[in-house]
Order: sequence, then structure tokens, then C-alpha cells
Amino acid sequence: MTSELHSRHVPESEALSHAVVVAVAERNGVDPLDLDERLYDCIDPDALDALFTSSGQNACGTVQFVMAGCHVEVTAERQLRVERVHKEPSTAEARV
Repeated sequence: MTSELHSRHVPESEALSHAVVVAVAERNGVDPLDLDERLYDCIDPDALDALFTSSGQNACGTVQFVMAGCHVEVTAERQLRVERVHKEPSTAEARV
């Protein structure tokens, strides 16, 4: 299985929930509106946005979840990592 990792810092001016949806869509090569799974199916978007804000300056930790075939990790430093974990089935696998 090949791994495609996307990592970036999300500025305070951008909602973490928006950054996650855009990054997952990029990893899947689709428009964010065309994702098979919605963020709210995986995690509460409002809670994610509130978790690592400037008001929580002493925040620490990491949130991890899977969305649309991608492993998503968000750190207290607002570092976002998205890695595609599901591969496309080969012809042999598709026939089984």
C-alpha cells in the first residue's frame, strides 16, 4: 500500500474543520463537496474547532480519526497531517 502524507500548519484564522475537509478531499483527488463521508460523521466539527484555539493557550495533545479513507491527525500546535490509508483494489482483488 502506498502512503500519501499531507502535513501543514493551520493558522488561527482558518477553522480546523475546514482545513481537514479540504486536505482529505485533496488526498482523495475530489472536490470537498464530493467526499463520500462528511466530517460530522467522524467527529464533531464545532468541538474540533474549539479544541485547539488561542483561548486554550496551554492546550496539549493530539486528535486522531479516520475520514474517507484517510488517517487524520491534528495537534495542539495546529499541525494537520492527513495520510491516505486505503488503496485502490487491484484487478485481482476487485474480482474476488
